[in-house]
Amino acid sequence: MRVLLINPFYPISETPSPPLGLAYLAAALSEAGIEAKIIDLVVYPYSKAMLRNVLEQFQPQLVGLTAVTMTFENAMGVVRDIKKINHNILTVMGGPHVTFCARESLNDHPELDILVLGEGERTIVDLCRTVNAGSDWNRINGIVYRQHSEVRETAPRDPIENLDDLPDPDRSLLPLGRYRALGMPISLITSRGCPFKCIFCVGRKMVGSRVRYRSPDKIVDEMEYLSSLNFHQINIADDLFTANRKHCLAVCDEILKRRLELKWTSFARVDTVSDEILAKMKVAGCSAVSFGVESGNPQILATIKKGITRQQVVAAVDMCRRAGIIPHASFILGLPGETPQTIRETMDFGEQLKELGLSYGFHLLAPFPGTEIRENSDQYGIKILTDDWS
Repeated sequence: MRVLLINPFYPISETPSPPLGLAYLAAALSEAGIEAKIIDLVVYPYSKAMLRNVLEQFQPQLVGLTAVTMTFENAMGVVRDIKKINHNILTVMGGPHVTFCARESLNDHPELDILVLGEGERTIVDLCRTVNAGSDWNRINGIVYRQHSEVRETAPRDPIENLDDLPDPDRSLLPLGRYRALGMPISLITSRGCPFKCIFCVGRKMVGSRVRYRSPDKIVDEMEYLSSLNFHQINIADDLFTANRKHCLAVCDEILKRRLELKWTSFARVDTVSDEILAKMKVAGCSAVSFGVESGNPQILATIKKGITRQQVVAAVDMCRRAGIIPHASFILGLPGETPQTIRETMDFGEQLKELGLSYGFHLLAPFPGTEIRENSDQYGIKILTDDWS
């Protein structure tokens, strides 16, 4: 069986990295004896003629696409073209958007056949084997599909318990040279899961509240490999690399034990760093840490269930300065309770922290499907003006 995986267009201005999720899916398929190919439309121009050529040459029985809300309409354009070229190809989509907009997505888009919810490595393999055997789809956990005119959802799939059981992501199928030429970073994960409950984020619902960790030796094996690819930066893309002090220090110790010279960055929370952790991260090659601060207003921080204080933010930035690590903060404008005065308070807070070496930037609130702020928008005083995802 052959599976074509597609990464839909995503703006270069968003600093994308080679699609790690698709590399994991491709490796899982390959391990199961299923041939996979990846088309990355972030760095390759798309045309229907190009798609037709790939489909005719590779002849996949199944095409899988990933999508976040921002890329869903682009992904659907490709799906519609697939069905026009060969209606018999099974179209499958995964990612956070369809995970939390499953029934709506199938009802609105007859070209979509199956949706994969949450983590996809085990599900895509089960799906291919089931299709190959001509068995019923209802035996596959973690999917939503259409049977005649009825949308059906199967039993949820448990999160993958031991991440070390997953094969290493197959980056040989990715156009790494194009990302490198564009000056983009390359990423890896050391864990999955997030225990926190921020109302604007789907991370916890997508991969679970319990954090599951890869073993430090496998992580550093991968970092050592990535360092040979000559990217200017390696990003640890975990929701929260510093969630577990023991795990974070163990990864750093493994890097130091091997005497590797790496340059990497990570995400953290201001209440999960310490002088000890940041000092160890620095000597292990960490150059910058990104904190989601979101607002400089204490009431807004409480409303969004961030669970941090301004004092903790200042302390974390100062710890980074002492360790020699660049701190970066992201703020969200337009959170519940936002006023011109709270925006000014946040901007002033950013400028205050800039004196301690902080760099910072702003996002505008996007109430994505699956987030508490969207599901309870009335409670938070948010009015959803459109469901036009484009």
